[in-house]
Amino acid sequence: MELTRRGAIRLAGVAGLAATTGAVLAAVPASPALASQYLWLWCHQCQGLWFGGNYISGACPATGITGHSLAGSGAYTLPTDSDNVPGQRGWVWCNRCQGLWYGRNSTRGACPAGPGGHDSAGSGGYTPMNNSGGGQGDWRWCRQCQGMWFAANGTGGACPAPGTAGHSLVGSGNYHLDVGD
Repeated sequence: MELTRRGAIRLAGVAGLAATTGAVLAAVPASPALASQYLWLWCHQCQGLWFGGNYISGACPATGITGHSLAGSGAYTLPTDSDNVPGQRGWVWCNRCQGLWYGRNSTRGACPAGPGGHDSAGSGGYTPMNNSGGGQGDWRWCRQCQGMWFAANGTGGACPAPGTAGHSLVGSGNYHLDVGD
């Protein structure tokens, strides 16, 4: 299979991220038919989902303003709204903290990068599978910060909303994310 321009750029980004962290990666070309976005990562410190393809680690609520950690994370692929797949539309990327958050509520939530809530400027829309689908389940929406977090580890992680003891499961569906490309 021929490596596309998009696949080469993606591979270069992943290889750069791997070199930074000391990881070893195998070269696997991307599927040119997919518009989904690769390289979403889980942060073991806050349990949140963040985008690692920008070469910055954003802001993690577990460590203050310092960045998210990719230690122990797989690389997740999120369908974009343009993929025309079933799921819940309205999820966006925050350019301040690098996290995924639900942007269709009346609040911008709490952003660990500082006051004012999340900022979706420059983001496309994402459509994670809700309450069904393949991939890894137990990803949840936190009503306090509006972010997506992983609930299967038995901890609420660190939520940036003031006065909270971690992310909240209240009102959330069970989201499923694809690991890999």
